[in-house]
Amino acid sequence: MAAFQAEWLLRVLCSVLIGFMIGHERHRQSKSAGIRTHAIVAMASCLVMLVSKYAFADSLKNDPARLAASVVSGVGFLGAGIIFMQNGSTHGLTTAAGVWATSAIGLTFGAGMYELGFFCGILMYLIATQFQRAFSYTPPYSTISIVIRMNKDGSPRQVNDILLRMGFNHSENRVLQSEEGWDIATTVSTNKDLVPSVFIEELKKEENVIDVICKKM
Repeated sequence: MAAFQAEWLLRVLCSVLIGFMIGHERHRQSKSAGIRTHAIVAMASCLVMLVSKYAFADSLKNDPARLAASVVSGVGFLGAGIIFMQNGSTHGLTTAAGVWATSAIGLTFGAGMYELGFFCGILMYLIATQFQRAFSYTPPYSTISIVIRMNKDGSPRQVNDILLRMGFNHSENRVLQSEEGWDIATTVSTNKDLVPSVFIEELKKEENVIDVICKKM
Protein backbone atom coordinates (compact mmCIF):
# COMPACT_ATOMS: atom_id res chain seq x y z
CA MET A 1 0.00 0.00 0.00
CA ALA A 2 1.39 3.38 -1.02
CA ALA A 3 2.25 5.83 1.75
CA PHE A 4 0.06 8.91 2.12
CA GLN A 5 1.28 12.01 0.28
CA ALA A 6 0.21 15.56 1.04
CA GLU A 7 0.25 16.31 -2.66
CA TRP A 8 -2.80 14.08 -3.07
CA LEU A 9 -4.82 16.63 -1.10
CA LEU A 10 -3.60 19.38 -3.41
CA ARG A 11 -4.78 17.42 -6.43
CA VAL A 12 -8.22 16.90 -4.89
CA LEU A 13 -8.50 20.58 -3.96
CA CYS A 14 -7.52 21.66 -7.48
CA SER A 15 -10.20 19.35 -8.90
CA VAL A 16 -12.86 20.77 -6.59
CA LEU A 17 -11.78 24.33 -7.46
CA ILE A 18 -12.19 23.74 -11.19
CA GLY A 19 -15.45 21.84 -10.62
CA PHE A 20 -16.74 24.78 -8.58
CA MET A 21 -15.81 27.25 -11.32
CA ILE A 22 -17.50 25.27 -14.09
CA GLY A 23 -20.52 24.46 -11.92
CA HIS A 24 -20.93 28.12 -10.95
CA GLU A 25 -21.42 29.04 -14.60
CA ARG A 26 -24.11 26.33 -14.95
CA HIS A 27 -25.71 27.51 -11.68
CA ARG A 28 -25.98 31.05 -13.06
CA GLN A 29 -27.88 29.63 -16.03
CA SER A 30 -30.30 27.89 -13.61
CA LYS A 31 -29.31 24.41 -14.77
CA SER A 32 -30.10 21.29 -12.75
CA ALA A 33 -26.44 20.26 -12.50
CA GLY A 34 -24.71 23.18 -10.80
CA ILE A 35 -21.91 23.84 -8.34
CA ARG A 36 -22.34 20.80 -6.12
CA THR A 37 -22.72 18.34 -8.98
CA HIS A 38 -19.64 19.53 -10.85
CA ALA A 39 -17.51 19.83 -7.71
CA ILE A 40 -18.44 16.31 -6.57
CA VAL A 41 -17.86 14.81 -10.02
CA ALA A 42 -14.43 16.47 -10.25
CA MET A 43 -13.45 15.36 -6.75
CA ALA A 44 -14.66 11.79 -7.26
CA SER A 45 -12.88 11.50 -10.60
CA CYS A 46 -9.65 12.75 -9.04
CA LEU A 47 -10.05 10.30 -6.17
CA VAL A 48 -10.60 7.37 -8.53
CA MET A 49 -7.45 8.29 -10.44
CA LEU A 50 -5.44 8.52 -7.21
CA VAL A 51 -6.71 5.14 -6.06
CA SER A 52 -6.07 3.65 -9.48
CA LYS A 53 -2.49 4.95 -9.59
CA TYR A 54 -1.33 4.42 -6.02
CA ALA A 55 -3.57 1.99 -4.13
CA PHE A 56 -2.39 -1.01 -6.14
CA ALA A 57 1.22 0.00 -6.62
CA ASP A 58 2.37 -3.14 -4.79
CA SER A 59 0.46 -5.41 -7.16
CA LEU A 60 2.25 -7.02 -10.07
CA LYS A 61 -0.91 -6.70 -12.17
CA ASN A 62 -1.40 -3.02 -11.47
CA ASP A 63 -3.27 -1.23 -14.29
CA PRO A 64 -3.69 2.51 -13.53
CA ALA A 65 -5.98 2.98 -16.53
CA ARG A 66 -8.57 0.40 -15.50
CA LEU A 67 -10.46 2.41 -12.87
CA ALA A 68 -9.96 5.67 -14.75
CA ALA A 69 -11.63 4.19 -17.83
CA SER A 70 -14.66 3.22 -15.77
CA VAL A 71 -15.17 6.88 -14.79
CA VAL A 72 -15.66 7.91 -18.43
CA SER A 73 -18.46 5.39 -18.99
CA GLY A 74 -19.93 5.88 -15.50
CA VAL A 75 -20.33 9.64 -15.90
CA GLY A 76 -22.11 8.94 -19.19
CA PHE A 77 -25.07 7.57 -17.23
CA LEU A 78 -25.12 10.73 -15.11
CA GLY A 79 -25.15 12.86 -18.24
CA ALA A 80 -28.03 10.83 -19.68
CA GLY A 81 -30.10 11.78 -16.64
CA ILE A 82 -29.46 15.47 -17.26
CA ILE A 83 -30.63 15.46 -20.89
CA PHE A 84 -34.39 15.74 -21.41
CA MET A 85 -36.94 16.63 -24.06
CA GLN A 86 -39.34 19.57 -23.73
CA ASN A 87 -41.73 20.83 -26.39
CA GLY A 88 -39.90 18.85 -29.04
CA SER A 89 -36.49 20.35 -28.16
CA THR A 90 -33.52 18.71 -26.46
CA HIS A 91 -32.26 20.36 -23.28
CA GLY A 92 -29.27 19.69 -21.05
CA LEU A 93 -26.71 18.70 -23.68
CA THR A 94 -24.23 21.41 -22.72
CA THR A 95 -24.57 20.64 -19.00
CA ALA A 96 -24.15 16.91 -19.61
CA ALA A 97 -21.08 17.54 -21.75
CA GLY A 98 -19.74 19.83 -19.01
CA VAL A 99 -20.15 17.15 -16.34
CA TRP A 100 -18.39 14.62 -18.55
CA ALA A 101 -15.52 17.04 -19.29
CA THR A 102 -15.26 17.98 -15.60
CA SER A 103 -14.74 14.33 -14.76
CA ALA A 104 -11.92 14.20 -17.31
CA ILE A 105 -10.30 17.25 -15.70
CA GLY A 106 -10.62 15.57 -12.30
CA LEU A 107 -8.78 12.56 -13.72
CA THR A 108 -6.11 14.92 -15.05
CA PHE A 109 -5.49 16.41 -11.62
CA GLY A 110 -5.51 12.95 -10.08
CA ALA A 111 -2.70 12.02 -12.45
CA GLY A 112 -0.71 15.07 -11.28
CA MET A 113 -1.03 16.98 -14.58
CA TYR A 114 -1.73 20.39 -12.99
CA GLU A 115 -0.96 22.62 -15.95
CA LEU A 116 -3.19 20.65 -18.33
CA GLY A 117 -5.99 20.47 -15.76
CA PHE A 118 -6.06 24.23 -15.11
CA PHE A 119 -5.70 25.05 -18.80
CA CYS A 120 -8.64 22.82 -19.79
CA GLY A 121 -10.72 24.00 -16.82
CA ILE A 122 -10.29 27.67 -17.73
CA LEU A 123 -10.85 26.86 -21.40
CA MET A 124 -14.11 25.09 -20.53
CA TYR A 125 -15.29 28.09 -18.53
CA LEU A 126 -14.51 30.46 -21.43
CA ILE A 127 -16.33 28.19 -23.89
CA ALA A 128 -19.41 28.08 -21.66
CA THR A 129 -19.52 31.84 -21.05
CA GLN A 130 -18.12 33.53 -24.13
CA PHE A 131 -19.48 31.12 -26.75
CA GLN A 132 -22.94 31.44 -25.25
CA ARG A 133 -22.89 35.20 -25.76
CA ALA A 134 -21.56 34.89 -29.30
CA PHE A 135 -23.63 31.95 -30.58
CA SER A 136 -26.67 31.75 -28.31
CA TYR A 137 -30.09 31.14 -29.81
CA THR A 138 -32.51 34.04 -29.42
CA PRO A 139 -36.06 32.75 -28.89
CA PRO A 140 -38.92 34.45 -30.73
CA TYR A 141 -40.09 37.62 -29.01
CA SER A 142 -43.70 37.03 -30.01
CA THR A 143 -45.65 33.91 -30.88
CA ILE A 144 -49.17 34.22 -32.25
CA SER A 145 -51.67 31.49 -33.10
CA ILE A 146 -53.72 32.53 -36.14
CA VAL A 147 -56.61 31.22 -38.23
CA ILE A 148 -56.90 32.78 -41.68
CA ARG A 149 -60.32 32.38 -43.29
CA MET A 150 -60.08 32.46 -47.08
CA ASN A 151 -62.55 32.13 -49.93
CA LYS A 152 -62.48 29.19 -52.31
CA ASP A 153 -59.83 30.89 -54.45
CA GLY A 154 -57.40 30.99 -51.53
CA SER A 155 -54.90 28.26 -50.67
CA PRO A 156 -52.32 27.27 -48.03
CA ARG A 157 -49.60 28.17 -50.53
CA GLN A 158 -50.92 31.72 -50.63
CA VAL A 159 -50.75 31.86 -46.81
CA ASN A 160 -47.12 30.75 -46.98
CA ASP A 161 -46.35 33.45 -49.54
CA ILE A 162 -48.12 36.14 -47.50
CA LEU A 163 -46.32 35.34 -44.26
CA LEU A 164 -42.97 34.99 -46.03
CA ARG A 165 -43.43 38.36 -47.68
CA MET A 166 -44.26 39.89 -44.28
CA GLY A 167 -41.04 38.39 -42.86
CA PHE A 168 -42.55 35.86 -40.44
CA ASN A 169 -41.62 32.28 -39.65
CA HIS A 170 -44.57 29.97 -39.09
CA SER A 171 -45.41 26.38 -38.27
CA GLU A 172 -46.98 23.86 -40.63
CA ASN A 173 -50.44 24.85 -41.85
CA ARG A 174 -53.53 23.02 -40.61
CA VAL A 175 -56.30 23.24 -43.21
CA LEU A 176 -60.04 22.83 -42.60
CA GLN A 177 -62.75 23.23 -45.22
CA SER A 178 -65.49 25.74 -44.38
CA GLU A 179 -68.69 26.94 -46.03
CA GLU A 180 -66.94 30.01 -47.41
CA GLY A 181 -63.74 28.29 -48.44
CA TRP A 182 -60.83 27.41 -46.14
CA ASP A 183 -59.80 27.93 -42.54
CA ILE A 184 -55.99 27.80 -42.44
CA ALA A 185 -54.46 27.65 -38.94
CA THR A 186 -50.79 28.19 -38.15
CA THR A 187 -48.46 29.68 -35.52
CA VAL A 188 -46.37 32.74 -36.35
CA SER A 189 -43.08 33.51 -34.59
CA THR A 190 -41.10 36.74 -34.76
CA ASN A 191 -38.34 38.54 -32.85
CA LYS A 192 -40.36 41.74 -33.09
CA ASP A 193 -42.99 42.89 -30.60
CA LEU A 194 -45.97 41.98 -32.74
CA VAL A 195 -49.27 43.80 -32.10
CA PRO A 196 -52.16 41.41 -32.97
CA SER A 197 -54.59 44.13 -34.10
CA VAL A 198 -52.08 45.61 -36.55
CA PHE A 199 -51.16 42.15 -37.78
CA ILE A 200 -54.83 41.31 -38.43
CA GLU A 201 -55.41 44.50 -40.42
CA GLU A 202 -52.38 43.80 -42.61
CA LEU A 203 -53.57 40.27 -43.36
CA LYS A 204 -57.11 41.40 -44.17
CA LYS A 205 -55.73 43.58 -46.96
CA GLU A 206 -54.53 40.45 -48.78
CA GLU A 207 -56.47 38.99 -51.69
CA ASN A 208 -58.88 36.11 -50.88
CA VAL A 209 -58.64 36.73 -47.12
CA ILE A 210 -62.10 37.00 -45.54
CA ASP A 211 -61.25 37.19 -41.84
CA VAL A 212 -58.38 36.61 -39.42
CA ILE A 213 -58.55 35.32 -35.87
CA CYS A 214 -55.39 35.48 -33.79
CA LYS A 215 -54.29 34.93 -30.22
CA LYS A 216 -50.97 35.98 -28.69
CA MET A 217 -49.35 33.06 -26.89
